[in-house]
Amino acid sequence: MIDTDDEQVIKDCKEGGAILVTWDRVVRAAADGITPHEMLDQAMKSSVEGENAEKGQAELSRLRKLTPAQLTVMAEGANDTWRHFYGHIMLTKKSARLIRKRRVDQDYSWRAIARFWSVKFCADWGGNQIAGMVICSKAAKLLGEDFMQPPWN
Repeated sequence: MIDTDDEQVIKDCKEGGAILVTWDRVVRAAADGITPHEMLDQAMKSSVEGENAEKGQAELSRLRKLTPAQLTVMAEGANDTWRHFYGHIMLTKKSARLIRKRRVDQDYSWRAIARFWSVKFCADWGGNQIAGMVICSKAAKLLGEDFMQPPWN
């Protein structure tokens, strides 16, 4: 299930906005299965090939290179957010099975998992992707699995 936030991100990407950067298999599938790396490879390849050169250059021109310092700030922010959610979100084995069903059997994205859990427990994080990742991580761990490996991702 794609969350409303996922839908907006995918729509923005398809309309030439930001590139969707996620390892969430559900969102990748909804975005025609393309990863940011594949998008970049396609743009670079078409930028050197005759008829698609202009389109390829346009794709490349909208990519923004981040400095190591900018990447560090982003990574630190994501790590802080992960630690915050990890310290506050608690699951039981029963709730872990419910999360697994939503994620694995019903194809909920990480954002959809976060929104589902947020609504269920009146939390204020909504469709925060990192919250969804933490929830899936904790659920998978309780069940002896890895949320970054199939069938979770």
